[in-house]
Amino acid sequence: MKKIITVLFGAVLTATAVNAQTDSTAIEYRFYPEANVYYNPVTKNYSWFDQNKASWTTGLQLPLSMKIKNEATFNTIRYPGTDIWSSNPDHIKQYGNKINPVVPAPTTTVPPPNATRPPLK
Repeated sequence: MKKIITVLFGAVLTATAVNAQTDSTAIEYRFYPEANVYYNPVTKNYSWFDQNKASWTTGLQLPLSMKIKNEATFNTIRYPGTDIWSSNPDHIKQYGNKINPVVPAPTTTVPPPNATRPPLK
């Protein structure tokens, strides 16, 4: 019985250590949905989609044609690599962007037009 408990305890410690290690390797990016731009505050690099090259580009400065209106309005995204843009469609769905803003779901209690109503008594 002691062996089983020791083995289980060791497995839990190993799983916890692996989880902590995975989490600490993630990079914190700032996602500016209004411009669809990522910023890594550690390396001070921006990543954006370059329309002319039809690919994602990374650099210390954004092109003059791109502006972030409010530097304080961003979403923090933890990502375990440097190709943060590979998850861009998911980030747009979650946070929106200037072309596809996230619209909150309506909070109405009116039934849809095709809903069936219970019979009146």
